[in-house]
Amino acid sequence: MGKVFTDIAEVFKRNSNQATQLIMINLIVFFGFTLIRFTLSLIPESVVSPLSFDQNTLTSSNIVQVVTHPWTLLFHPFTQRGLFSMIFDVMMIYWFGNMLADFIGGRKMLMTYLAGSYFAVAFYLIVWSVFSLLNKELTYSGFLYGASPGGFALMYAYVALNPESEMLFFGIRIKTRLLVLAFLVLSIFRNPPLGILDLGGAVFGYVQMKLLRTGINLTYGMEKVSIWITEVLQPRKRSIFQKYPPNKSSERGKVIQFNRELPPTEEEIDYLLDKINKGGYSSLSNEEKNRLHKASQSAD
Repeated sequence: MGKVFTDIAEVFKRNSNQATQLIMINLIVFFGFTLIRFTLSLIPESVVSPLSFDQNTLTSSNIVQVVTHPWTLLFHPFTQRGLFSMIFDVMMIYWFGNMLADFIGGRKMLMTYLAGSYFAVAFYLIVWSVFSLLNKELTYSGFLYGASPGGFALMYAYVALNPESEMLFFGIRIKTRLLVLAFLVLSIFRNPPLGILDLGGAVFGYVQMKLLRTGINLTYGMEKVSIWITEVLQPRKRSIFQKYPPNKSSERGKVIQFNRELPPTEEEIDYLLDKINKGGYSSLSNEEKNRLHKASQSAD
């Protein structure tokens, strides 16, 4: 058990794969909340009931409750409706989170997920309120779950960047945009209120990537806060790669030589992977891509 916690801590300490971090947080919140609810249900006449716990940890569909319980937004991006919903959300984060991080970097991917989840709340409160005014029979007094719209934000962000991409789905090659559209339509018909929430996440992810191509980053402020928090919690170590010319990398008072005919060193690989994590694969120069390719061949 101790090794499990050590491995989990190492993932967050290295800060190398934000998709894995998101999955772990979602799993911890889901199973943690489930265990707490189960424990409270076993305590007779408990001061805190399972319903009271949910009201103070899950985001309400009532705007008044959202305003009076703002702390619920802290857990919102990592909450799921049930076991099957959790499994679907984790799979979407694993597939689309990792693919999106390869293009825009892990930090931007993470911010797209979080911002999409929060934007979905505002989107739902506006859209569902309009629908309710048009049709008095439309009512929903449940909770809003944030992991699913965050996953849809990742899916539609990836589609915005790669509209012609294809995926294997149960052995069948299908356009990614058609697959994620089917997921969204199914979500709306299965549960309209939560489907509207997923639609909000999808809208944000798509618009975010389209604007990012023009130089407008909707998550710029969140990224700056994230960088500041990371620097406070994990002071950055001085990198041994201050420069990366074709034939050497240098540190203050130290020069590291490498031979193009030899496989890259572990330090060089760490540098290249860190650069991909921050800026995506496209941030590498041709020489750096060749070195990374040589490293993968040597690993095989």
